[in-house]
Amino acid sequence: MIEIRPGTDADRPQILARIAEVFGPEPAARADRLWDWQWHEDPRLPTRGYRGIVAEWRGQIIGNLSTIPTGLHIGGEPVRAHWFVDVLVHFGLMRQALKDHRRNPPVGGPDLSHGIAAALFDHPNAGPIQFGKHISDDMMTIIERIGFIPTAGSGSMHRRVSLKHTLGRSIGRPLGDLVGTVADLALPLRRPRLPLEVLTGAFDARFDRLWEEVRGRYPAICRRDAATLDWRYRRHPEGDYQVITTTDGEGLRGYVVLLTYDKGRRRWAKLVDLLTAPGDTEAVRALVSGALRQLRRQRAERVETFACGGGLADCLGSLGFTPRLTKSGRPQPLMARALPSAAAGIYVTQGDGDGG
Repeated sequence: MIEIRPGTDADRPQILARIAEVFGPEPAARADRLWDWQWHEDPRLPTRGYRGIVAEWRGQIIGNLSTIPTGLHIGGEPVRAHWFVDVLVHFGLMRQALKDHRRNPPVGGPDLSHGIAAALFDHPNAGPIQFGKHISDDMMTIIERIGFIPTAGSGSMHRRVSLKHTLGRSIGRPLGDLVGTVADLALPLRRPRLPLEVLTGAFDARFDRLWEEVRGRYPAICRRDAATLDWRYRRHPEGDYQVITTTDGEGLRGYVVLLTYDKGRRRWAKLVDLLTAPGDTEAVRALVSGALRQLRRQRAERVETFACGGGLADCLGSLGFTPRLTKSGRPQPLMARALPSAAAGIYVTQGDGDGG
């Protein structure tokens, strides 16, 4: 019989083994390195320990859905909701299990009419409100079947930042930097019109005050208090995040979190998080412009981010960002299930979920 049940820390070896078999050894190794940080230190967790749903057959885990608490607030009030990540089904074991299931159909077993992956999403512990982004075309087909819908005006965006790193790989760094400086003139960057500062220490009480000020002003937004930000961006075992802030003389007006990383011979970047009061496009433009200039100094080739709500997509578009599509040409929106109508206009950035 195939059992769909909540996962626990005791399932860790098998979950990591399935990740290695489906996605490869490095994703599994990374999941192992981040396990304790993700499942035991996240301040949004109601209790410590792995959160997710597994499909088990004959003592073997054949499918897995990890669920991250969102810290969702609707109208300023906390609401239970989850991000889904690390969704996988082991194809070979799944075929054997379904064949066995059809041969010996159990009485009162799980509904597998839409497949094992869909049954993972349908487990009560995974809901009721579910979010996902950066979703493969195959997974998109599955979740659309069970009621996930795209959030209007949301999606991944990107823009080129600098050609220096690219040219340096081809013709050597000294000459590449020289030619790249000239080539970068074709990629204009706006000058920030507000004073900016780099945050060198922990997220402090100013971030709590900003969160308390804005959480009820957005229709819906995920938790961004100092404790959550410090866990996410200062205590991350691998990410080297940078934070730029702007103030209004009395307190924090907004911040942006950025990340630069090398992948193979290329240098990429992300604008991971961004928060201002709703409608403060002046602060958004200043923070993003400052981040882009910082990333150019670090010779990042291209920067990716995510926009949803708060007019963020339009503001980023005015700064040279364009939609980022999948290989099949599809956009990458925020997909949501059972989201109340009161949350229309939800604010989401790259770092919400596992995008950082």
